[in-house]
Amino acid sequence: MSIYEFTLILTADPNEEEADRLYSIFDDGTIASVEGVPQIHFHREASSLEAAIVSALLEVRKAGFDAVRVHINPKVMLGAIGNIDLRERGIDEAQAAEMRARLASFAEDWESPEMNVYDNYDEERAKLQTR
Repeated sequence: MSIYEFTLILTADPNEEEADRLYSIFDDGTIASVEGVPQIHFHREASSLEAAIVSALLEVRKAGFDAVRVHINPKVMLGAIGNIDLRERGIDEAQAAEMRARLASFAEDWESPEMNVYDNYDEERAKLQTR
């Protein structure tokens, strides 16, 4: 399981009572209004980004709200390798979100333990060749 960070942009700004209802459903999100845009920023543990977003959407809907879009930060985490800032590579937020959406269907398989061999592919390949 990994922790995924994303923001749901809401259709309406919750009042204090509604915010309390939302917080009674989840404990891994922060409700805010940024420049008049109501949103909830999540740090959700799940098996995939898609699973994290779907579960957050279901919880938000359970409280009587809905989201018009999901914002995903374009900075990609690559575990032990470090961070890659996509902006430095000429990829903007919209392109990063599109790329992430296209790759989301692969996330669960890629994050499975069997795929760890690809973390050090050259080293693992060399071991096979010496057998």
